[in-house]
Amino acid sequence: MAVEPDRSAAPAPSDRVLLAASGRAAEPAFAQVMQRHSRIVYAVAFRQIGTVTDAEELVQDAFVLLWTKRARLRFVGDSALPWLLVTVKHLAANRRRALQRRGRHEAGDAGIDTARTADDPAFEDLVAQAFARLDPVDALVARLCLVEDLSYAEAAHRSGLTEAAVRNRLSRTRGRLRRELAEERGAR
Repeated sequence: MAVEPDRSAAPAPSDRVLLAASGRAAEPAFAQVMQRHSRIVYAVAFRQIGTVTDAEELVQDAFVLLWTKRARLRFVGDSALPWLLVTVKHLAANRRRALQRRGRHEAGDAGIDTARTADDPAFEDLVAQAFARLDPVDALVARLCLVEDLSYAEAAHRSGLTEAAVRNRLSRTRGRLRRELAEERGAR
């Protein structure tokens, strides 16, 4: 006797249908899309970035973007997975570039040989005097990024500025500190 497949169960709705849901149905429908694709998106993110924490953040960022762009999303077929995979790869590339930039900035924070100056009390006085001459907001940004080693985003949150303002202020402040410290050291 042949067993007939159960035709009463409706096929799972496509991502296109789920992401088109509105009102109270939007969040549960979006949760289904997340559940459906989060493992594969995480696997790709981890392969791209190499750390669990960064991969998890990339997955969260990709799904947040999916949520905010769901009404304007262009599908390949009825699945959001291709869009999610391309998005997480772009986010990973952006993260890698940001980490490289941060590494370059940290390596050249003030253009000073820290091994020679770390134990020099006269140098510490020069740095303190240079910081004292800074605009209070610039001094705060420099302290958050250079001393406390916060990211631009963290410094922006703590200072109430935008990330772009933090980046611009820090860039100008680094240049000013470099010049002032070089002049001071040259005068001695």
